Amino acid sequence: MAPTSEQSLQYLLDRQAILDCIHRYCLGVDRHDAAMIASAFHPDAIDEHGPFTGGPGALADWANTFHAARFLAHTHHITTHGCEIDGDTAHAQSHCLYGLRRKDGETVALGAARYIDRLERRGGEWRIAHRRTLIEWRGELKAHMPEGYAQGSWDRSDPSYERPLASTASHQKHP
Repeated sequence: MAPTSEQSLQYLLDRQAILDCIHRYCLGVDRHDAAMIASAFHPDAIDEHGPFTGGPGALADWANTFHAARFLAHTHHITTHGCEIDGDTAHAQSHCLYGLRRKDGETVALGAARYIDRLERRGGEWRIAHRRTLIEWRGELKAHMPEGYAQGSWDRSDPSYERPLASTASHQKHP
């Protein structure tokens, strides 16, 4: 039997909430925002992340310390995403491309990973209950920083937190 319109809508809402959760993790990691990282996980969740295995708070501390010790900037991008939902449990696989600018400022590490997640809806909210991170490949190349672009930061002074986003006097205006 074909799903009803309500069932189809709920499926789409669940898929989007799950993808939003996975994106929230990446945004938190890239801004070193421990609260945002932890908000992607249930409090009793486990993350298996290479040499680290632990809960959301410890993961945020480990990830922020790891990245700050080695890199000047980094970005994590979710690309291909698949998800199977069964009631209040979902299993997802999300491909992640990442770029990490090393502290020397001249080298960028690029790589691909996959997040294998079990998510659970508790209290109406989808969050990760268990994650295993797999690294598929990694390489390095020479970094090039173009002139004239604003730089991000690892705190709430980053422009992504600015509300409303406004023009800054430091930018040149062109006709």
